[in-house]
Amino acid sequence: MKRLFNNSLFTSIDYFILIVLNLLATPILIAHFGIEGYGAFVFLSIFSIYGALSFFDLGMEGSLMNFVARFEVDGDKRKLQDTLSASLAYYSLLGLILGIALYIFGDFITIRLVDSGSALNYNHVKTSLSIISINVFLQFLTVPFAAILQGLRRFIITKSINSIMNIMRYLLIIIIAVYYHRIDYAFLIITILTVLRLIILLSIFVVRLPQFRRMRVRFNFSLLRTLFNYSSILFINRIIGLISNQIDKVLIWLYLVVTNMAIYDVVSRPANLLRLVLSILNSAVVPEVARLHHLNDLAAIRKMYINLIRYAYLIILPVLALLGVYINDFLRLWVGNEFVPHSHLAIILLAVYAILPIPSVSSTVVVGLEKVKQTIWIAIVATVINIILSLTLLQYLGLAGLLIATLVADLFCVLPYLFAMKRFLDFSIKQLATSLLPIAIISVLFLAAHTVQRLIFSDYAVILFLFAAVLFCGNCLVNYRYLLQDKEKLFLRERIKAAANKIGKGASTK
Repeated sequence: MKRLFNNSLFTSIDYFILIVLNLLATPILIAHFGIEGYGAFVFLSIFSIYGALSFFDLGMEGSLMNFVARFEVDGDKRKLQDTLSASLAYYSLLGLILGIALYIFGDFITIRLVDSGSALNYNHVKTSLSIISINVFLQFLTVPFAAILQGLRRFIITKSINSIMNIMRYLLIIIIAVYYHRIDYAFLIITILTVLRLIILLSIFVVRLPQFRRMRVRFNFSLLRTLFNYSSILFINRIIGLISNQIDKVLIWLYLVVTNMAIYDVVSRPANLLRLVLSILNSAVVPEVARLHHLNDLAAIRKMYINLIRYAYLIILPVLALLGVYINDFLRLWVGNEFVPHSHLAIILLAVYAILPIPSVSSTVVVGLEKVKQTIWIAIVATVINIILSLTLLQYLGLAGLLIATLVADLFCVLPYLFAMKRFLDFSIKQLATSLLPIAIISVLFLAAHTVQRLIFSDYAVILFLFAAVLFCGNCLVNYRYLLQDKEKLFLRERIKAAANKIGKGASTK
């Protein structure tokens, strides 16, 4: 539990930095790239291992994390080294193929993005795609290093690197936007930072990890076959995840003008605060569940699963109540009045996160349990629902139709995942519902309080924001005081104290 908490803590710092940088950078980039330029920047950014190209690893990243955790339990240094050898060869070939393919199709993507009425510069967009094709190859080379580190549960290393790289990336992109107003320069900066990330990861494996010192490159085809057998199942998961996460942007690119891409990105940002919570909770779960499963400790996995969902709602619902009531004020303060008329789109996305913790945590835990094959049908059906509704509703409701389709698809997933996890972990759904009911009741009460105070003080901005902050803090305090068990509160206090002591010692040393 301690290692899981520490890994989640460092992940939370990484994601928190990313969210803050996103919020700070967005209005600046919109102002200096222009709405169309920013929309193009958002769309082209999906061509990375963190976006539309992530599924091309055929699920190998998840497979690496799973089996590396098991090899570590067994202390099998030879298999760890063989895993790195095979995965590096695999990702090098994959990155090369995708980089070349993206370069070849650069003209097609550019022509569709830069239509006759657009103010975008064709050469800048085309150059951006050429740079991105190089970056794709380099990004894929970083994947095996990061996946193995996370399989070894060294999240402090990967997340610290991510945090530093994100800070540098956003600061440099903002400078490029302010002084040059060119998205191709922005993607050049991203590529340079990818090279730096690769050098740092390689150095860590050479210097910090004794398992990989004096490593001999060897291709263990039996191991590679084992990795591929499991990754083939995860690959289907990747395709489904790709479609679910990127279908909206692709349909906007196909059927709507590029300014809608900027609108979509802006209204998605508030919901990203809630995605942050789920990303943190799920980040360290796969190797931990794989380790416990290898030790045949089903009771620990069951306890972890129920608690992760409970923790997710304890954190998400106060944020959801705050953003849901004050979304107009948030958008106005953040990016100006121009995007306020689209606030209803943000509300739809926020509603998604009121139901997402159960399918999100479940789909992550089944990877560590090696039960993806038995549950893959749930994600497939949800994706089909999303596609059909998106194509249908887009014609009548525009962007709202895309978001409603996402909401319906995620709603479908809840019950099937619950019944599947009940079967795998042997727990009672009533037990889970009982633990979530007090959280829901308190959250509804605070949502009502937020709504009433906004109606009363809507013309008094200072009082409005002050009371909003007080109610939000009060909600968090009530959740901590009454909805956490004594041992959970003690554990949380001890970990926070330990972290504070480390920071204090570091400062005194300096």
